[in-house]
Amino acid sequence: MAFRFRENELVERIEKRIAELTGYPAENGECLQILNYGLGEEYKPHFDFFPPHMVDAGKGGQRVGTFLIYLNEVDEGGETVFSKAGLSIVPKKGSAIYFQYANEQGQLDRLSVHSSLPVKKGEKWAATKWIRERNIYQSY
Repeated sequence: MAFRFRENELVERIEKRIAELTGYPAENGECLQILNYGLGEEYKPHFDFFPPHMVDAGKGGQRVGTFLIYLNEVDEGGETVFSKAGLSIVPKKGSAIYFQYANEQGQLDRLSVHSSLPVKKGEKWAATKWIRERNIYQSY
């Protein structure tokens, strides 16, 4: 599910806090999305940035970062893995990770490839906010 930008007071507070932590204005963030992984569900290795030929300048441009908030403890599995960087994060309720994959010159970091391992026991809940180069909500 996805919330609209500033949909309610709680969403607006979360968006403001993410903006403070990342240094990007809240208007550069895509809508906050809630993700749920059930038993055995996973997300195969992928990048969150767009292939350069598919970037829509009218919608804030390229994605430059991801803010991922873990909303529950996963009984077993569900780790976020950055295989090329040799990093694995175990979901812990209330914790978050932030990673950038584009710099000001538009160079993309291929080490940002990541996956979500299968949930082996229980379920996984997370909130994701993708951040773009520019304001998404104004026309160009």
